Amino acid sequence: MKSSSEQGLQTYKRFRTRFIQIIAAIGLVYIMSQFLRTANGVIAKDLVAEFGLSAEELGILTGSFFLSFAIVQIPVGILFDRYGPRLVMPSILLFAIAGSIIFSLSNSFFELLLARLMMGIGVAPVLMGALFLFGRWVNSKEYSSWMGRMIAIGGVGAMLSATPLAWVAESFGWRSAFIGVGLVIALGAVFIWFFVRDHPPSYGDISCEKRSQKLSQETFWENICGMRDIVKTPNLWPILGMAFVSYPVTITIIGLWGAPWLMDVYGIKQIEAGNILLWVAIALIVSSVSIGYVEKILNIRKWLVIVCSMGVGISLSILAIWPKPPLEISAALLIFIGFLSAYNIIIAGHGRSLFPDHLAGRGMSLLGIALMGGPFIMQSITGLIIGAFDNKGSTALEFSGEPYRAAYGFLAIIVVLANLLYFRIPDKLPSSGFVANKTR
Repeated sequence: MKSSSEQGLQTYKRFRTRFIQIIAAIGLVYIMSQFLRTANGVIAKDLVAEFGLSAEELGILTGSFFLSFAIVQIPVGILFDRYGPRLVMPSILLFAIAGSIIFSLSNSFFELLLARLMMGIGVAPVLMGALFLFGRWVNSKEYSSWMGRMIAIGGVGAMLSATPLAWVAESFGWRSAFIGVGLVIALGAVFIWFFVRDHPPSYGDISCEKRSQKLSQETFWENICGMRDIVKTPNLWPILGMAFVSYPVTITIIGLWGAPWLMDVYGIKQIEAGNILLWVAIALIVSSVSIGYVEKILNIRKWLVIVCSMGVGISLSILAIWPKPPLEISAALLIFIGFLSAYNIIIAGHGRSLFPDHLAGRGMSLLGIALMGGPFIMQSITGLIIGAFDNKGSTALEFSGEPYRAAYGFLAIIVVLANLLYFRIPDKLPSSGFVANKTR
């Protein structure tokens, strides 16, 4: 008969193996999700040349992914709380598979737009599903660290959408890349179904089966009414405001205007611009891995967010004020912005700390709306700003630096405004854990 220590070791090994499988399955799909988010930045010139897109149309097309992503966050959160990520994620990923294939076969702006909307819907549950599971599988003190690791895994997708995508676009055409993405997402969906589990082997003092049964006994109307409790959560809205300008600002630069700005203002080639964005992605990966450790060591969230976000705001201000910095300085500032931009991980941890577990899916989905709805608004507005400078009436993106500087100035201003709201709320220390469930 095995001793209790041997049984405990076996239980831990099973737990660790399953958790690694979960990370690998979701991580594969999340890499593709990040690729789809940022790919338009590198192929922007190809899309403009082939479809005759204006700056406004390019902004709307790229941002539409985030619009549909944000719209379905609340339904996804309700489904997570009711059915769990294992069932919900593969089902919704079918939209991303179809969207990737349609995008590769598109012959008009409308078809491109439809495909981007489907992509956004399809990958909407991926990161939120990971965060939902982390809330159950890991200690609250490790939450941001594991979120950072998942963001870092996704950063591989941002790297693939830089120099590798530029090479594929020049060598084989941009369409072939999206066929491959659709196939990889399909494989990832299968892995999620086989390997993901909604609960660890022992969930607190309640078995997995009893916990799942308790959640499923909530009526659909009770699921909806749970949103009322969430929106009344103290200090939530300043956190949502900061989330609205964290990742959205970064992805507007990296995923849309960064490459065209470098190519238009400095006259460099697509692969050269992709190389710079590759280093931006690497910087973001490094900070995503490390920022959770910094949070844990310092045991702070609020001031870490403020320092990082203001660093982004100052960098954008420099790009807005300085007419044409040397290319080396501009590249360094972009990389610095990428390095600081992992603070959205800390914001997510701050937001998650406000919600009890029975509202976690819906609460994190609301945060997801801010994180992922923001890019649609940012990219659309900056598209209007840049397009307003196109006095020649040409659809080609051949601008001087002024339109991009105006866009960077706008982004800098909203970062500062969000900080003014966020500054007023108290910190929620990582060591204090998450809000406990109320007895029902």
